[in-house]
Amino acid sequence: MSKASPLTYKPQLDALRAIAAMAVMAEHFPQHKIISWQIFQLGYIGLLGVLLFFVLSGYLITGILLYSRSSRFQTALKRFYIRRPLRIFPIYHSTLLILFVIGLPSVTGYIFWHALYLSNVLFVLEPDVAAPIAHLWTLSVEEQFYLIWPFIILVVPYKYLFRVILWAIGTGIFWKALIIETVGDRLAGGLLVFSCLDSLALGALLAYVEQDEGLRLKRQNILSGLLASGSVIMLIQAVLFMTDGGKGLRLVLAYLGPSLVFTWLVGRGAIGFTGWFGVVLDWWPLRYLGKISYGLYLYHYFMPRVLQSAMNSFGLAQPGNLAATLLAFLLTLLAAVLSWHLVEKPISQLKDKLSKQ
Repeated sequence: MSKASPLTYKPQLDALRAIAAMAVMAEHFPQHKIISWQIFQLGYIGLLGVLLFFVLSGYLITGILLYSRSSRFQTALKRFYIRRPLRIFPIYHSTLLILFVIGLPSVTGYIFWHALYLSNVLFVLEPDVAAPIAHLWTLSVEEQFYLIWPFIILVVPYKYLFRVILWAIGTGIFWKALIIETVGDRLAGGLLVFSCLDSLALGALLAYVEQDEGLRLKRQNILSGLLASGSVIMLIQAVLFMTDGGKGLRLVLAYLGPSLVFTWLVGRGAIGFTGWFGVVLDWWPLRYLGKISYGLYLYHYFMPRVLQSAMNSFGLAQPGNLAATLLAFLLTLLAAVLSWHLVEKPISQLKDKLSKQ
């Protein structure tokens, strides 16, 4: 196995994070109400952003864990579980605390579910709870993934890891098929961590390919195969959607097609795109948005409501959808910038120091 470090900064991946965050915001901000495209009404734009986040997470986390296999198990696990909570917990639980204090029922009545990153399970059991905090399901999925995946990558013998990752991809597909064909619960088939394993594990597969000496030589061919297969699946889904056929198949493959394409995208972005797309991904404002994308994602869902409440408090007329979108974005950006520079960045420097001890 190659010793090349996955910790090398790959700037275009920050740009991809920014694109993922903006896709989710495009789904949740009021501007979608003035765009007649049916794709907005289906919630597909936001889902694409979430799936890109999942592939990126699987890729980056698995790369770190594979590189850590050269260390003692206890040391590698300690470093991982120091870095992850310090990156994720502070602003997440601070946000929960604020929502609890202001008395949001979906938080006050279910605070332990959210604090323990079980929001996705809660939303399956109690769908009506989700409305004001629906986006928290993805953070729960990722945290549950972080809880299990390090043990798999660090404990399973290296010669079996490739098959284990493929099994994880298959598990994500099988879970959705099982749930849809048995209980028919779309939420259980989409929000639980097992439902998202195909997306997360495809990112893990890319990390494995990059660090395995044999597969790394075939990296370009593998990426091309992922792009081709993902494109074919998405084309089939589009045809089935337009003909109103194969609803079950569409749901089973809903995450797989885009995630295959996004695995190619992340793999190419890790090397660095050239041409006009490379220029876009290297644009510093986009990369900066990628750095603060966790805050953008966490805060954005609340901002249209914050804006509406502020306008009501001052007795001002509510802005139109386009103006409301712009103002909600600026509020989100301000919150994320302050969060990054006052909380996240200082804690990130601390986690780097602690994880080296």
